[in-house]
Amino acid sequence: MSRTVFRVDEGILSTFQGVNIGVLLGQDVDVGVVDEGLEAFKASVVEAAIGSFGSDPVTSHPHVRSWREMYRAFKTKPGDYRPSAEALLRRAIKRKGLPRINAAVDTYNAVSVRHRIPMGGFDMDRVQGTIRLRFSEGGESFMPLGASDPEETYPGEVVYADDARILTRRWNYRDCDETKITEGTRAFIMFVDGSVDIPRESLEEALMDLENSLRRFCGGTYSMHVADGEKPVFSM
Repeated sequence: MSRTVFRVDEGILSTFQGVNIGVLLGQDVDVGVVDEGLEAFKASVVEAAIGSFGSDPVTSHPHVRSWREMYRAFKTKPGDYRPSAEALLRRAIKRKGLPRINAAVDTYNAVSVRHRIPMGGFDMDRVQGTIRLRFSEGGESFMPLGASDPEETYPGEVVYADDARILTRRWNYRDCDETKITEGTRAFIMFVDGSVDIPRESLEEALMDLENSLRRFCGGTYSMHVADGEKPVFSM
């Protein structure tokens, strides 16, 4: 009997027509620590980003501009709360390097920078029920990564959520602490967020790159899906 793993709500699809969400489910993975090969991969991505932008601002890239417009559409100021790919790109071109967390998170951060598309993920063994991309009614509790006190969502905010909790705030700005990927994670689900102006082909290319890179650094087996207006549900 199949289980619905992920669903994009109709409200999101009707408001942001043309959105594509890449979904990648990894099982039997070995997240482990970051090794020299992964560090070299991250460094090459950073150097490529620096060379690509030169003296141009990160906001000159159409993917970044598109996500900033998406944030404004659900009343989030992108200058105060930057989409995750933009935040990583800004860090990269300032030669601050990319964060060192674990093999899975470091991999999707690097692939996100390479494609200029937001990515994120959760430990599947900590997810409860179906993950949904939806609007929040407001006042929903959220425990950010590394925080000691919870926050509350605002009405109309776009969130990832499972049956028990909010998993991200402001679409892809910040993840919750309870479902974070750790070195003990054995199954994860990752999302590649294609805004309305990011071509589907670019989204699919980034999704394939993410799978190939995770196979290289974490092993495991993978299932892939692109959720859109025609196929908003991912089941297995």
